[in-house]
Amino acid sequence: MSDFNIKEVKVHRTLEGTIFEIISAVILIMVWVLAFTTKMFDGSEIQGKHIAIITLTVATIVLLAGAYFPRWINAGQELKNIRQVEIAIRMVRIVAIELAVFCLLMVVFTPHKAIIDIIHNAFIVVVLATVAIFNIFLYRAR
Repeated sequence: MSDFNIKEVKVHRTLEGTIFEIISAVILIMVWVLAFTTKMFDGSEIQGKHIAIITLTVATIVLLAGAYFPRWINAGQELKNIRQVEIAIRMVRIVAIELAVFCLLMVVFTPHKAIIDIIHNAFIVVVLATVAIFNIFLYRAR
């Protein structure tokens, strides 16, 4: 497939994409409802946890929107066929859900510093494992 051009690939709405977006939206809504009802954002000062929640929320939204523009996806290797594009899009959507879940866990376990440290480490491992596994799938889809 020497005539494949990533810039010409158009991603249309699909049931799978909609499901990923709805799941992410529900999780993020829960994050913000919990954050405000538990007085996490009491308005006194901005701390690292506040910036982290805002950043992860924006990152989740950007990843889900970026899935519709596969030429922007940096999967560690050049996407050379439509199957690799499908895999990369799925990877981005799964990472978006992982970010949203991590954000939810941060809000739920904010009072427990020891648990937050474990969640941070687990988050790094999970995201790196996801990217590594999907890179294997991408390599096999050549």
